Amino acid sequence: FIRGWEPLPISGTPKISIAVATYDQRDELACLLYSFKSQTYENWEAVVVHDGPGPVAREVVAKIDDPRIRLVETETRKQFYGHPWRERGIAACTGDYIGLTNGDNYYVPVYFEWMLHVLTTQGADLVHCDLLHSHQKWTEFRTGTKIGTIDLGCFVGEAGLMKGTPWTNHDFLGDGVYFEAVRDKAKKIVRIPRSLFVHN
Repeated sequence: FIRGWEPLPISGTPKISIAVATYDQRDELACLLYSFKSQTYENWEAVVVHDGPGPVAREVVAKIDDPRIRLVETETRKQFYGHPWRERGIAACTGDYIGLTNGDNYYVPVYFEWMLHVLTTQGADLVHCDLLHSHQKWTEFRTGTKIGTIDLGCFVGEAGLMKGTPWTNHDFLGDGVYFEAVRDKAKKIVRIPRSLFVHN
């Protein structure tokens, strides 16, 4: 129950997957995963990809003990902002729609519901929302569709669109390069003018 909130209609019961890149995060990762468990929409999965062997992530996932959360520990650590392993996370997702995030972010309880509402009722195949940005003193960040106006954690796309777009850049702006490639393939993009995501 959320005071003043009226559930949004969603066409069918699609599954939403989130590929999470993490490295040696305990409390931050737990906060993120509990924000998923607190979602009003329950048909989701989180594919947590740890950059190299991850005993801390293993402990967090085991303690939360939710079958919707899967951990992938890669053979080696590559760094590069977690980008080298993001495609592995996307490939492991089984949902109808896929989003991406990092292990130190978190979401408001209606994030999945609102994103899926737009995706399934407005004919969109890519949707993004605004966010609160800790790097900018918690100010509201209004997102756009170009590098520098979007963040990795605030967009969700149709699975075929996300899986069919290769990750070509492992630099700091690699997530923006990926988003623009997805954007260029998308048939309909919708922005939700609400801060549904907290960037850390």
